[in-house]
Amino acid sequence: MWSILRFAARAAMWRTTPDPPLVGLSVLVGWTLVLALVRLAIQVADALPSPAFTPYGLNALIAWLVIALVVAAFFVEPKQRVTVLAAMIALSVLTEVVLSAVRIAFAHLLPSSEPSAVFFSFFPTLNMPWFAALVGRGFSVSFFLAPAVSWIGGMFAIIRSVQPDMFLRPSLRSSLPLLGKVIALWAALVVAKALVPHAPVFAGPAFDIGSANAWEFIRARYLAPRQSPEIVATGTVSLGNAQQALLQGEVARLVPQQKGATDIYGIGVAGWSDLDVFVKEIDGAFEAIAQILPIRDHTVRLVNSPETIETDPHASRRNFAAAVHAVGEVIDKDEDVLLLVMSSHGTAAGFSLQLPGGTTQVLTPHEVKAVLDEEGIKNRIVIVSACFSGVFLAPLANDDTIVLTAADEKSTSFGCAAGRDWTYFGDAFFRQGLHRGTDFQHAFDHARVLIRSWEMMDRLPPSNPLAHFGSALVEKLQPVLEATARGSQ
Repeated sequence: MWSILRFAARAAMWRTTPDPPLVGLSVLVGWTLVLALVRLAIQVADALPSPAFTPYGLNALIAWLVIALVVAAFFVEPKQRVTVLAAMIALSVLTEVVLSAVRIAFAHLLPSSEPSAVFFSFFPTLNMPWFAALVGRGFSVSFFLAPAVSWIGGMFAIIRSVQPDMFLRPSLRSSLPLLGKVIALWAALVVAKALVPHAPVFAGPAFDIGSANAWEFIRARYLAPRQSPEIVATGTVSLGNAQQALLQGEVARLVPQQKGATDIYGIGVAGWSDLDVFVKEIDGAFEAIAQILPIRDHTVRLVNSPETIETDPHASRRNFAAAVHAVGEVIDKDEDVLLLVMSSHGTAAGFSLQLPGGTTQVLTPHEVKAVLDEEGIKNRIVIVSACFSGVFLAPLANDDTIVLTAADEKSTSFGCAAGRDWTYFGDAFFRQGLHRGTDFQHAFDHARVLIRSWEMMDRLPPSNPLAHFGSALVEKLQPVLEATARGSQ
């Protein structure tokens, strides 16, 4: 290991090594592991103060190292292949450590200045628009070319050292083909790195997956669906006789409340008629939650869908208030818990509703709070899967309430597309986070990390899911969660 390090260090200064060490496969594997650890450390440093773990990054790191070794092997003679590859990896370790140190030092010494700004602070008379643009491009190109030229020079020294004829009788005629081969090797590695799908193992909030490789750039630029905030209008919908009958039928199917037990009753709201993903998510959410809480035959659905006009009550503002009132008549308001799961589009004003036929409404956070408070329902779990759903957190948060939102109050969430079974939040939280023996907090922590990794892979801005866990309700739910996990309910 150390002999290869000395060999690579001399090559980094463009110096050949007489009698270079010959090493075996174990040394190559060892230096490959060192490079992997160095890259992990650099990623963590770059992602501070809040590095987010991305599981896809491990696959990308391993794949890239293997591909780099395979590509480089085609440019090296078989007799010296293992030695050259080990020295190449060690050279890459030295290069990445030095570059990262320089970059971090520069960021600390000049935290808010561009290199061109520093240049013109010494030569203010040269600060003309056309020249400033030229200098800025020059710095950008130099930051790319400097490490490339350094690495090419180092690899040239490595390969020249292991070829006795070139080391003993160097000449311009023999050196040019070798230099061309090294440049071709560098170009092949650059192309391979650009083409291999990649995400870091640890990423910070500013990471942009679209710049990681050519595929992600093309996908983000030309193929990714555009997410645009919904423009919703307000309106009114009368609750006719048919809707009353449908809602009464939903409530009539509820199992009666048990005295002395903490019963959980749920209301699901699938808000947007044009997309069936919200209906699927509500159904899937109740199935998932039933693994940890006893809610079977304890749920009411409000659904906006052209396919369920005659079977399910609409998700309108008036139906929502009526459903909460009806469930409030069934439960013990001090003893039981209301579970409210809502999935739809959203705006900064609240939760968007589109009824069959196109009429739109907005269910605001303060309206939800007012309806729940008016019914005197104290214990409540509110889960909102929608863009900007963080607006529900502050109005509803208290010691007797758990609030989970798919995004903060300023961000969109993702995955609400035709043909999908889940949104990003629903998939991560309900489908992959909730299972027998877990609780809402652990499922949410898992979902938040998973959602961030998906957003980075799809080059999407962070949605920043939010959560509030009221201590009194968490304590109240604990025996119910434990009993369900034991299978006694």
